[in-house]
Amino acid sequence: MVQSNDVVDLSVFVDEWSRCVSSRFQRDSLYRFGRFDSCTPQWSDLKLAFQAKTLSNPEEAQKIMATTHYQKNLGSDPATSPTAGIIWELKSPPGWD
Repeated sequence: MVQSNDVVDLSVFVDEWSRCVSSRFQRDSLYRFGRFDSCTPQWSDLKLAFQAKTLSNPEEAQKIMATTHYQKNLGSDPATSPTAGIIWELKSPPGWD
């Protein structure tokens, strides 16, 4: 049984990988760091997402998804944002409160 998009949303991982391999992202990486990005974490996440999507047990799929680079380092959580405090400053409290 394939997992629903509530458990494993492949579009997030396809989007992350396609963003990483895009010419604009690679140009920015070359400008910022002096090298092209290999996109290895995004590719690994994509493979894990496909693996989790095909599992029959939703709990096992969620355990796999919790180990991805995206869940640990990216997403919309300011605590794990790679740019919070570097490119933009965090407000306390946020402006929408």
